[in-house]
Amino acid sequence: MLTGYILLQLNVIILTVQVFGNLCRRIGQQWVIGEILAGLALGPSLLGAIFPDLEILLFPQSTLPMLQTLGDIGLALYMFSLGARLDTHLIARQSPKAIFISLSGILLPFVLGFSSAFLLYPDLSGSKATLFSFMLIVGVAMSITAFPVLARILSERRILHTKIGMLALVCASVDDVLAWYLLALVVAIIHSLNGLLAGVTVGLTIIFIAVMVLVVRPLLSYVVQHIQSRSLQIASGIVILLLAAYTTNAIGIHLVFGAFLTGVILPRNVAFAEQIRSLDQVNNLLFLPLFFVFSGLRTQIGLIQGPTMWLICLFLIAIACLGKIIGGTLTVRILGESWREALCLGVLMNTRGLVELIVLNIGFELRVLSPAIFAMLVIMAIVTTMMASPLLLLLGYSSSKNTEATSEEAVEKAAT
Repeated sequence: MLTGYILLQLNVIILTVQVFGNLCRRIGQQWVIGEILAGLALGPSLLGAIFPDLEILLFPQSTLPMLQTLGDIGLALYMFSLGARLDTHLIARQSPKAIFISLSGILLPFVLGFSSAFLLYPDLSGSKATLFSFMLIVGVAMSITAFPVLARILSERRILHTKIGMLALVCASVDDVLAWYLLALVVAIIHSLNGLLAGVTVGLTIIFIAVMVLVVRPLLSYVVQHIQSRSLQIASGIVILLLAAYTTNAIGIHLVFGAFLTGVILPRNVAFAEQIRSLDQVNNLLFLPLFFVFSGLRTQIGLIQGPTMWLICLFLIAIACLGKIIGGTLTVRILGESWREALCLGVLMNTRGLVELIVLNIGFELRVLSPAIFAMLVIMAIVTTMMASPLLLLLGYSSSKNTEATSEEAVEKAAT
């Protein structure tokens, strides 16, 4: 019975994502926006509001744990792919400038989000939130930049290989790395019941990172150099991915950190590149959309009721845009670029997409975010991501004639 429900849900989810994804692509938006909107459409915000019995029939409570598990597997594979696609050599070459820009692009929105959360805590915090944990999660949520979405936009606007395009790509890569490690620290603190336990969790996380970089990375390089069988190379990569995800989950931080770090340390060779491409083709169609739908099933836009709640939602959107755009723009301008190029980078760094949803879902699962502010922040993620294309058009960056390139192709170009 459970298998039958899951098969039915997969069909509904895949078809809905295809419809919304293609509609968004036709109006000049990224495919990821369609994926997010598809999740909202199948949840209580649309389907549940219009046809509540149909939503219960399609997504009964008994199937949700399995749906979440499959979505988490898709999320782990996505983060593994994202880490593997980061051009670590490019980051190393441009790291001083990129780190300076990325730090300013993280620091200002973090401070704005952290400060704003102090005012919102009494009414919008989750059931297990403390003031500090709530302020931390909101601050991190404001600081995120979505590397894959940014790569797609750069490719579509034909600025991927320009000076500002490469700088934006490197900044987004550094931003992602810094933001994920910051989030790992935040989750460790939130999970811990006292300062001593928080220190243990952070210490174990540091040990895990050291082992991955100093032991596992050379081991993978040895496998590539001395084992000719591609199947064994690929199997070793998958085993380490699963073990790393399990380890970070057992430590008390999220499994996405282990998956992401495995991708970062993965050797850049043909066998692993083909493995990632094959994983993406299946994962992006079958498993990753389950994460969007599960996010949509827990997003209740109807909870945002009355002028006050909507004003708070608009306030969060304004704070998010202000922090990212100003933080990125002013820093690039100070470094000598034109206002047009500086604004371009600021707008690009304001995109959030799927990466933002991952952060919000972690906060929601920890019950630090209430359903109401979770819905507001999901809306913020959608709006800030959708803003990029029209703002870049106003700045004179027109769309490429070939807008039908898939998201995988765009990210692949960005990573090579």
